[in-house]
Amino acid sequence: MLIREFRKDEFIDREKDIEYIKTFVSKTPKEILWLYGPKSTGKTTLIEYIIENELTSGLKIFDNYWIKYINFRGLMVGNYDNFISSFFEKADDQDDFTGEINTTFNLGVIRLEAKLLESIKKREKNLFNELIQKLKTINKIKIIIIDEIQTLEDIYYNGEKELLKEFLNFCVRLTKELHLAHVIILSSNTIFIERIYNDAKLKVTSEFKKIDHFDQPTIFDYLEYKGIKNQAEKELIWDYLGGCIPLVQRMLRKRDYYPSLADYLEREVLLAKNEIADLTSRYLDNAQKTIFKDIIKKIITNGRYLSKDDEDKKYIEIIDFFAQKEIFFYDPLTREVTGNNRLYEKAFEKIIAGL
Repeated sequence: MLIREFRKDEFIDREKDIEYIKTFVSKTPKEILWLYGPKSTGKTTLIEYIIENELTSGLKIFDNYWIKYINFRGLMVGNYDNFISSFFEKADDQDDFTGEINTTFNLGVIRLEAKLLESIKKREKNLFNELIQKLKTINKIKIIIIDEIQTLEDIYYNGEKELLKEFLNFCVRLTKELHLAHVIILSSNTIFIERIYNDAKLKVTSEFKKIDHFDQPTIFDYLEYKGIKNQAEKELIWDYLGGCIPLVQRMLRKRDYYPSLADYLEREVLLAKNEIADLTSRYLDNAQKTIFKDIIKKIITNGRYLSKDDEDKKYIEIIDFFAQKEIFFYDPLTREVTGNNRLYEKAFEKIIAGL
């Protein structure tokens, strides 16, 4: 296990994922790369680490790369004009589009000449066609990275066309058709990913890479590194928190405030159980609660719930609801349903045991 410092914090392992992504961008662009996985697996941290430490040096982009990273998380992108503002800014002169950018904080900004930007805002020129023409002038490895792209789902473009649909068509043109730029898209919303995966055009023009929680050996090595030598304690932590590093790191910060490690872990499970109880009491009727309990019972018994082709629509609705609430993790490629992390699965055990 390798631990580096990144932004004054620990960046743990991910060597295989780093090499996978570096290899992907070293080849001719042919597919969109979708990075997906459970919440808090570090997808955003991973891609930002690669940008700042593998593709840049001293916050200065290597000469052979042109990188744009747009993170829609937390941005108010409610309409087309907001999207333009999030993506672009006015350049001081016509050469700024390809000019060198000195800090990663500006990586998400694509600079366009004032006259062109104004024409795009007025819909006098097609945004995506103009971008393609601009990208053709850049003789570097071009990488566009989008985080939380599902933010664009409800935005319309030119009054009728969905912006997300047009943007994805643009990504297909950049990769599959023109081989002009790499496109990497991150999302923890797997219900959204499933719609992409089931879209015939996007499925054959995309590659899907799951970024998962860490395995047991990595967690045990990390706990050993942090001073936890007792095997029974390591196994107890794994049983309650699994491979979710943020949960493990929070435990390390807070465990001393509790009478014992077991007391801390039981409190965390109780909080997760109460979160689930609140959702079920607010939003589910009795029939839906029965379906939910059937699903989590199978997760406990088999380690997963497997969604089938002839799935009852009511089951699909429950899976979708709890996946959107990030209680379930639904893998659109394997159709397996699990807890979004091990803590939720421990809460499922408490719920079933209380029946």
